[in-house]
Amino acid sequence: MWALRHLLSSVVEGTSPRRSACLSQGGYCERAPIVRRPGLSATVVVYNSDDYLRRCLSSIRDAVLEGLAELIVVDNASPDQSARIVREEFPEATLVRSEVNRGFAGGCNLAWPRVRGRYWFLLNPDVVVPRGGLRQLVEWMDAHPEIGAASPELVDRHGNLACVGRRFQSVSRTLLEISRVHLLLPARVRSEIFLGSYRRSQGDHLDVDFVPGAAMIVRREAVEAAGLLSESVPMYGEDTEWCWRIRRAGWRIGVCGALRFQHDEGQSAIRTWGEMERTTRMWHGIYASCARMRGAAYCRLLIVANALAFAIEAHHPRRTREERAQSRRHLCVHTTLLRGRSLAPPGTRTTVMR
Repeated sequence: MWALRHLLSSVVEGTSPRRSACLSQGGYCERAPIVRRPGLSATVVVYNSDDYLRRCLSSIRDAVLEGLAELIVVDNASPDQSARIVREEFPEATLVRSEVNRGFAGGCNLAWPRVRGRYWFLLNPDVVVPRGGLRQLVEWMDAHPEIGAASPELVDRHGNLACVGRRFQSVSRTLLEISRVHLLLPARVRSEIFLGSYRRSQGDHLDVDFVPGAAMIVRREAVEAAGLLSESVPMYGEDTEWCWRIRRAGWRIGVCGALRFQHDEGQSAIRTWGEMERTTRMWHGIYASCARMRGAAYCRLLIVANALAFAIEAHHPRRTREERAQSRRHLCVHTTLLRGRSLAPPGTRTTVMR
């Protein structure tokens, strides 16, 4: 009780509670006072995130101060003011500072030894959680014990859905789309086969293939069964491969359709790299996870199928100019792959927001 009163009074008076410092594997930790075991441990991995960080951390502050959640922020050797913002403005957080950029997976894994909650919540710093959102997410997971990992729905600032419930990349599904045979299927069947933007229902889904790591909640038992995120799978593929292992460990992946978190998807990546390099890195991650899950031969076949699909879309008369330009970017990446060139750009472990 003393620690809780001390923490709350520090926030009210504008002073920082005393932090304990510790050296740990791969990073330096500034630990906030420990009160009691929380229901959820939120981990935010930051790199050049000071434009978004305050909004993100402020959106979950009430849940932390109420004792529902603990907050662990991993600074991936950011050259900006991210670490200072956390240390000075969010003293309730445990700040873990890495001397090198370990990437998204490595940053998350660095936080795991400090995770005490029943659920581990991975949160991008460009996501804003609605009031009461973490409590509702925990209650939803409690009500669905078969779910090992899940995500709320994500929307952009205009309210457009990101369709977080997704299927793994598949040659058969790509060929169905190319041939337009999928249009002959009933809408309900088509929605279940493809998910993503084809999904028609806005409610819960209790058996998708994967959800993105931007706002992913994972049951502690699922982490222990499947292991941590793979640091050898590059960005845009590590969350997919992790969900695959969680499913193989006997858990389901779900979507909490009643909850919507705001996510400014991809803006940091575009500013850091530009649209073309972001597209390149995205496919590099997707195919790296595919090769891990299904083997190199299947991955090569999938590249051919997707290249054909983008070639068709790039010249489709019913697509808008912007849609055709986007398809040409994807086609350019796949042409490079089919010529046998590596897609791995320098610094593939760099952490930015998806």
